[in-house]
Amino acid sequence: MNNAESDQLYFKIYINLQKIFRCLNIGRVFQGKNLPITITQMRALSLFNEAEVVNITDISRSLGMSLQSATNLVRRLELAGYLERSKNKKDKRISEVRLTAKGKQRLNFFRKGELGSIQHLLDGLDPFEGKVLNEALTNASLLFEKAIIESGQEKTIQDAGEKIESETIDHQHP
Repeated sequence: MNNAESDQLYFKIYINLQKIFRCLNIGRVFQGKNLPITITQMRALSLFNEAEVVNITDISRSLGMSLQSATNLVRRLELAGYLERSKNKKDKRISEVRLTAKGKQRLNFFRKGELGSIQHLLDGLDPFEGKVLNEALTNASLLFEKAIIESGQEKTIQDAGEKIESETIDHQHP
């Protein structure tokens, strides 16, 4: 593929992603509501959709922030009663992070709202179209994860996340 074809492909991918994000508008269901946690804190809690236990490094990588920022984020969520930490039995340097009952309740609240929005959006699809969409999104997420790893952009994405976090840090509260 030549440069012009590559540029055109990248632009098409960009436009399609923008359309998807516009359609989903994640968080729309919570707009105007006084929520007890920030979007970054909710993103951290959402990691528990995929695992019961995560560590600070997982949170750092997934949210694109430094280990210190991830540690501070966990500390704030721990103080708020959403998370608890314990030392890994095999390696005491590693903190294992788990949701508390309060954290599970908060995650379920957000999940229910977001799932309701997605369900409303996709109600018009027949079951086959829903399956095709799910497979396409699964494949897309795997390809993006592979591309990030192979391109070495994990650090770039982490730096961008830290920049965004530092610009919004004054607005965060436990």
